[in-house]
Amino acid sequence: MRNGTSTRPKVVRVIDKYDLDDIGDEMVTEWTKPESTRRSCRELAEFFNIRVLDAALREAGIIWERSLVEECAAIIKDDTKSMTGYDLNRRGVDTDEVGGDMVSYQSIYTYLTEYRDITYEREVDDIRSRVASLQQIETKAETIATGIISHSVTHDQVHGVEPEVEVTMDCICETCGSNTEMSVYLRNGGCPACSRSK
Repeated sequence: MRNGTSTRPKVVRVIDKYDLDDIGDEMVTEWTKPESTRRSCRELAEFFNIRVLDAALREAGIIWERSLVEECAAIIKDDTKSMTGYDLNRRGVDTDEVGGDMVSYQSIYTYLTEYRDITYEREVDDIRSRVASLQQIETKAETIATGIISHSVTHDQVHGVEPEVEVTMDCICETCGSNTEMSVYLRNGGCPACSRSK
């Protein structure tokens, strides 16, 4: 078991600490399988935490059946339950430390999408669907606004040639203050200016 801390994601630090070198590729494979067989981030977090406990047990010379490791991992993760009967601390397994090394599904999602730069195809489809919905809203708003302007020009409430109306929704980044069309913001997964500066 390797020690040491860094600014790397928690999942990466724990993988190094417990020598779980292949688990990252396993999780990528499981997360990107077809919908009917893929594992969710919650399921992968449970899988990851079981492997963490199993590695800690083996480090202490304890070999358990998978069902018992799963049961114990669930108890350690839920710190409201008692570890009485397992007696792991006396046998060389620091259950508080192991519990602290267990991860949430959010940590798994961050690891997969940001550290491994993996995008699940369904998420891509979801973004396309949201952009399409946004464009429909913009088109409807343009139609309504054009009708209002046209009516106003026709009734001499607005003077001059009837203008062309264009409606776009923008996002103003709270970090850098840049203004980006919302469809571009969605496709990019955030502020393009901030992404370029990383």
